[in-house]
Amino acid sequence: MTAERPLILISNDDGIEAKGIKVLAEVAAKYGDVVVAAPNKGYSGQSHSFTVGAPLRVRKYDMGIPGVDGLMVWGSPVDCIKLGYHGLVSRKPDLILSGINHGTNTSSSVHYSGTLAAAREAALLGVKGIGFSIDDESKDADFTHALPIVERVISWALGDNGPSNVFYSVNIPYGNNIRGIKTVRIANGYWREDYHSAEDPDGDKYYWLMGSFIDTTKDAQDTDVYWLQQGYATLCPCMLDATNYTEMERLSGLF
Repeated sequence: MTAERPLILISNDDGIEAKGIKVLAEVAAKYGDVVVAAPNKGYSGQSHSFTVGAPLRVRKYDMGIPGVDGLMVWGSPVDCIKLGYHGLVSRKPDLILSGINHGTNTSSSVHYSGTLAAAREAALLGVKGIGFSIDDESKDADFTHALPIVERVISWALGDNGPSNVFYSVNIPYGNNIRGIKTVRIANGYWREDYHSAEDPDGDKYYWLMGSFIDTTKDAQDTDVYWLQQGYATLCPCMLDATNYTEMERLSGLF
């Protein structure tokens, strides 16, 4: 009797037609049975949004990968994971993956990213979740040199018995000189936001969000931003528990 292969559920926030999710599914198919449930369009920056009070449309989608089932969902990355877990797969997934995102998700982007929201939702469901991102925003990004990192992390995840209430952010540098993987913390930083304004043909004003990232821990040598700049892929374990225990202790007995 043949042992059942692990079931791997995959989503992203760039949309099911993005190159990154196809690459991730191809790698994952070496390790288990793969179901892709991904948005019909891009949902970058939508964080943990999901659909309430409206139906979710689903359509089969040919990923072009033998043995990989594809489902296009008219919803967010979290919609895809919720719906996939509760209704689109035949059994509980052993692993939930998200990405590979076109562009990094370091520092505060972990809070904004739809890629990481899908991994976070996995942890909320009690399944190990990993979000992959690469430092290349091009639609035709070259993932060739990222593949060994992705394979190494997936292989580790399937054999690891660590806590399921943790999700992981993996960022991979661009190019062919990736020096290894570092386990890191998230850099403290923020986006300095700038809205450019203009008028449309009807004379109505509109605003376009621009901005730049400010790393407030740029001198620290243990963060995702630092090691990515040194040519290393980074793996950061992220918590579901948002409690500030130091502040809880400070406020204890005041109310």
